[in-house]
Amino acid sequence: MENTAHSKAGMATYQRVGLVLGPVLFGLLILMDPPEGLSVAGWRTVAVAALMASWWATEAIPVPATSLLPIVLFPMLDISTLAEATTPYASPVIYLLLGGFIVAVTLERWNLHRRIALNILRRVGDHPSAIMLGFMVATALLSMWVSNTASTMMMVPIALSVAAVVMAEHKDEIGDNNRFAIALLLGVAYSASIGGLGTLIGTPPNALVAGYMRQHYGIEITFAHWMLFGVPVVVVMVPLAWLVLTRLAFPMRLAPNPAAQQLVENELAALGPVRQVERRVMVASGVVAVAWMTRPLLQMIPGLAGLSDTIIAVGGAAMMFLIPAGREAGRGVFLLDWPTAERIPWGVIILFGSGMSLAAQVSATGLADWIGGQLHTITTWHLIALIAAIVTLVIFLTELTSNTGTTATILPILGALADASSHSPMMLAAPAALAASCAFMLPVATGPNAVVFARGHIHVPDMAAAGFRLNLVGIVVITGLAYLLVPLVFG
Repeated sequence: MENTAHSKAGMATYQRVGLVLGPVLFGLLILMDPPEGLSVAGWRTVAVAALMASWWATEAIPVPATSLLPIVLFPMLDISTLAEATTPYASPVIYLLLGGFIVAVTLERWNLHRRIALNILRRVGDHPSAIMLGFMVATALLSMWVSNTASTMMMVPIALSVAAVVMAEHKDEIGDNNRFAIALLLGVAYSASIGGLGTLIGTPPNALVAGYMRQHYGIEITFAHWMLFGVPVVVVMVPLAWLVLTRLAFPMRLAPNPAAQQLVENELAALGPVRQVERRVMVASGVVAVAWMTRPLLQMIPGLAGLSDTIIAVGGAAMMFLIPAGREAGRGVFLLDWPTAERIPWGVIILFGSGMSLAAQVSATGLADWIGGQLHTITTWHLIALIAAIVTLVIFLTELTSNTGTTATILPILGALADASSHSPMMLAAPAALAASCAFMLPVATGPNAVVFARGHIHVPDMAAAGFRLNLVGIVVITGLAYLLVPLVFG
């Protein structure tokens, strides 16, 4: 579940329950003696994790506020020093996310992401099913670089306009029209979540795995390596999601619709010709993307041996403040200014830091090893069965919990499980990260789901029925591709 704002009307009942439940669990666990074989610090870490999980899951207080608790509780409970609690908040992967977010808001500032999406849509033809696939492909490509929620918010108004045209053209087939509108909105939401799997900055759990592997195993997961693993999952999942929506969940029999295609053309025409500033943003962001994908080659150049994905991201972000926007934008205007940069999701960055801090203490206190020992029986399972079980657990768990919080909590456990079973930790961690972003059933599961549900066209049973099917597809695809690709890509 991605972060959502508190209701202006006040706290919901489940939030009030979570507000009380978290401290109650925390207090009870603190008062209890640790189980045999677990240190006092490890048991206190369990208490902190229970409090944070309760507040994360119910959003009893804003998720970023919960994410500050390790800084207070770890030193106060003698779990770690203040320096050890705060250092993960400044992990290099944090700055990779920060740089990626800043580059993304530059695209948004000049509406370049909208132009890219519309140009994709104009090439898919005028059949409603093809239009829907075009929306899904465009959204998935955007969400590899722009946040999943932002990609959805940008695409939904266009999708609703196209749906309205289809409805007007097929008034005698209102049932199919309703299915088209619902399927189109769900397709945008689902493909935004799926697209985020493709890159390290696409969704926080991906970067969290990279940070964890670097911190605990000394394994460097490069941007290019993750794409070699994540992009094939996206390529397989998007068409399958389209098939689930158009053939199983909402079968349609609509004829080609030139009016819908014309609407896309009109939207594109309204943007006018490509401006100088858009070309500059495209070149600058392209340089960053190419540098990420070719970093191993760039490091062979004398003087660039120390180049990292984080350096590229932060350097690219700084570059956006230095490049003039051009004559059309006016003198003294640059591709990015600080008021625009302030719109990046700072709360996600804090949440990411807390996940790293929690994971560090789960490992340092021996809690991960203790849990791994308790789970010793499943270490004898065949690897593909073990991956499938983890993916299934994470997918359905994140229907109700924070995807980043869940990933942060489970990574040290998976690390201990991998050590106990003699498997590479990436064999368990990588599919778990992808699964954390593949909850499709409920409006609260992800930001994209919440965005399309808020439009009022979709009922929860519609989303749950389609999402359950896609959850099952995700389990099969992620398990199968992880089993095949992780050894090839990460060794």
